Amino acid sequence: MSMLSKLSKVLVVIAVMGLVACGDRVEVPPAHVGKILTKNGYKPSTVPPSKFRLDPCLFYCDKLVTLATADFGHLEKFKLFMPKDQLNMSFDIRMTGSVNEKYIDNIFDRVPPQTDNISVNQVYNTYAQPVIRDVVRRVIAKYSINEIASSREMLSQELFSAVSTSLEGTPIKIKRLGIADVQFPKVITEAKERAAERRELIEQEKAQFEIQKIQMERDLEREKMNRAIAREKAMGQKEVNDLLAKSVTDKYLAYRTLEVLDRMAESENKVFVPVEALGSIGLQQAVFSDQVKQVARKR
Repeated sequence: MSMLSKLSKVLVVIAVMGLVACGDRVEVPPAHVGKILTKNGYKPSTVPPSKFRLDPCLFYCDKLVTLATADFGHLEKFKLFMPKDQLNMSFDIRMTGSVNEKYIDNIFDRVPPQTDNISVNQVYNTYAQPVIRDVVRRVIAKYSINEIASSREMLSQELFSAVSTSLEGTPIKIKRLGIADVQFPKVITEAKERAAERRELIEQEKAQFEIQKIQMERDLEREKMNRAIAREKAMGQKEVNDLLAKSVTDKYLAYRTLEVLDRMAESENKVFVPVEALGSIGLQQAVFSDQVKQVARKR
């Protein structure tokens, strides 16, 4: 009975030790890589995203350390003294980057994990942030505020090229980078606003000038038309006068005088006309008026 009791105790101890020695279940999540940390350091190979058990252990157990490899977005804020303008200017640098896979082993060897994980922020802050801030300040300081305001796209391309070159050989690579949310000094903003107001006033003056020009051109055309009408009337009157001058001769006036006298004789309103009055201006005017009316009817 005692032998069976001792054997049972031994089996229980062995079972408990087996359970204790069984490795932990671990996971390398997506967009991560992992390495097994043993008592002698990291194992050489990296572990892709997967689930598995660590090796059984009794006294010292291995553990899994993961490293984030996903693309990341980052924002750096700057307030920079601009030497050419002697003013301060604030702006942001926005970027997208990722961990350079060629340097994964270096990251595990040199960056201590926090809660068994090396975050991308740790890698960025260690290797990229000091370089990026230095390069951005150096490039931006070359320009004036007005040059930055008018050439932001060109400046973003220059910053991206300079930062990418400076980060070669580091665990971080930049995929996109640009300047954004530029806060110009108040004096510059007010000067630009005044310039914009002046441009608007100039455009308004130009528009008003064009309106006046159109009105004057229209008045000029109206005057031309009026002059043309007056000229045509004058030419018509001249033609009438010329025609009368050619047609009203002394003989014709004498003939017309006889016609007028004849009609006067036939009229019930008879008036005695002395012979001397036959050549008077009044009679000639009556004859001439009658002739004008006839010419007008012909035209």
